[in-house]
Amino acid sequence: MGYNVRMADRDQVYLMPPSMKDWLPEDHLAFFVLDVVDELDLSAFYGAYREDGRGGAVYDPALMLAVLFYAYALGERSSRRIERRLREDVAFRVLAANEAPDHATIARFRARHQEAIAALFAQVLALCVREGLVETKVVAIDGTKMAADASELSNKTARQLAEQILREAEAIDRAEDEALGERRGDELPEHLAPGPARRARIKEALRQLDEDPNAGKLTSSGRERQANTTDPDSRKLMSKGRYLQGYNAQAAVSDDQVIVAAEVTNNASDATVFEHMVGSAKENLEHAEAAAPETFLADTGYWSTDALNALGETTDLVVPPYRHAKGDPEARQAALESLVAGEIDIDETARRLGVKAHRVRKLAKAMTTPGSTEAWRRHMRARLDTEEGRALYRRRRVTVEPVFGNIKANLGFRRFTRRGITPVRSEWRLICSAHNLLKIHQRRLAM
Repeated sequence: MGYNVRMADRDQVYLMPPSMKDWLPEDHLAFFVLDVVDELDLSAFYGAYREDGRGGAVYDPALMLAVLFYAYALGERSSRRIERRLREDVAFRVLAANEAPDHATIARFRARHQEAIAALFAQVLALCVREGLVETKVVAIDGTKMAADASELSNKTARQLAEQILREAEAIDRAEDEALGERRGDELPEHLAPGPARRARIKEALRQLDEDPNAGKLTSSGRERQANTTDPDSRKLMSKGRYLQGYNAQAAVSDDQVIVAAEVTNNASDATVFEHMVGSAKENLEHAEAAAPETFLADTGYWSTDALNALGETTDLVVPPYRHAKGDPEARQAALESLVAGEIDIDETARRLGVKAHRVRKLAKAMTTPGSTEAWRRHMRARLDTEEGRALYRRRRVTVEPVFGNIKANLGFRRFTRRGITPVRSEWRLICSAHNLLKIHQRRLAM
């Protein structure tokens, strides 16, 4: 008696169903991505091409976007690996309608339409709102350091950059002399071309140092300021106790972990983008026809008196104040509160704080002056001393931090693959759009 085995005939001519729709289950993520792309306004993509139909044919932007969205939702963004999956992966073949754009085409599409891709973030957010996903009562803001596509060994001082340009110029002259002799030079063979893109990055790094008012000065670590020749816009940022060559990626996140604003900066300080992030979140949610946020949460790194003054009159903010470098901040605040309340006098306050009486008078005045740093400290500490304030602030950790965990741990996005702050911003918003699309898909599967 023989085994009941379903034999596999690899010489069979036709293995797939006649319709690509039969290749995957109906609830597959690929079909969801196709539905989403059909709902997006892609006029900015089509507008980048000639309307008269002349020139070489291009892949449909809707097809390319479907492939990119799906790839990023899987944590895949290498153009070469995407090219390989377009040949080997059934879902990718469905998305691309059995077309197979190569890695160069994928990379060029991503670069050519980087601004339009970044703008799709707002449209995807609007889809989240229509799905009933975005709970806007409380929005939390946070940042995470992401590695750049740059080597830390490529950081150079202005003097080193100038010397490198001169060395390369001399090498080019020698190569031209050897190849051309006394000829004019128009005939320089292509293989001797000096690498204009690399020299452009070196010159851009030198330009940024020239425009930096602190260039030539020593940093806090005693080193001269540097710029990176691989990605001049990237910076050395402190992340978890070590320096990282990269960018500071920002996200504003709703209570249900939908990203409502996404930005990238090369400044290590979160406080510099606080006002911008609040404004972007409000603008994006208004454009998506969602309810305006009631409260914004941020950690101590976003403490900025200028931002608080700019936003405080129209926005409820919960931001723990910076701790003072010296002394016990709680004891200091308690002593000043007692002074303002008339419970102790200036001399006793000075004794408790270990400062002179005139310093105490200045601090007490600042605490009662609207808009001052001390007044904001007093306001925020009073807010966070209440049960309502503490409960509200605890929501920040369970709102925004899991989003970064999903992006970095689950999707595997720990570094950028593009170079320059504009391309990196486009890539970050594509990553955030993929995160939001997955939230919609999960909701639909659960229904």
